[in-house]
Amino acid sequence: MNDATETLDRLLEKDVYIIDFLPKQVPRENDGQFWDVEYYLLNSPKQDFIKERFVNIILKLMCYYHLVILWNGWIDKPNPQIIEEAVSEIMDHHSGTLNCLFPNEDMLLVLDWDCLNLSVYNPPKETHELYRQIAWSEGMFWRKFA
Repeated sequence: MNDATETLDRLLEKDVYIIDFLPKQVPRENDGQFWDVEYYLLNSPKQDFIKERFVNIILKLMCYYHLVILWNGWIDKPNPQIIEEAVSEIMDHHSGTLNCLFPNEDMLLVLDWDCLNLSVYNPPKETHELYRQIAWSEGMFWRKFA
């Protein structure tokens, strides 16, 4: 799976869109409490709310696209239970990254434990509407990363 690692590295340099908890980026000089809210959602029982949405989004995408994940080695067409176990382990241990490669679309989705979003690298234009609909179905938002 050396080709998959090379593809992953290449895609990490491409345009990034996100499936986010918020509809737009919070400005740095803002009087809101983004950091407090983010910390709370990632470190309280509300974490399950975010975890469930991330799992559902990845599972929905698996219905449309060939998926290869980097989780204890490369796994081609992972069982849905592996997705749930990986996301749960990452979120529960507050550590780790799940790389989801969609090789036929030349696209990468990344889940990092400390974010309220999923990063999507190099999404083809024809996937944007589907991503928007899937994000919306989980109470999240699809937008270009600023």
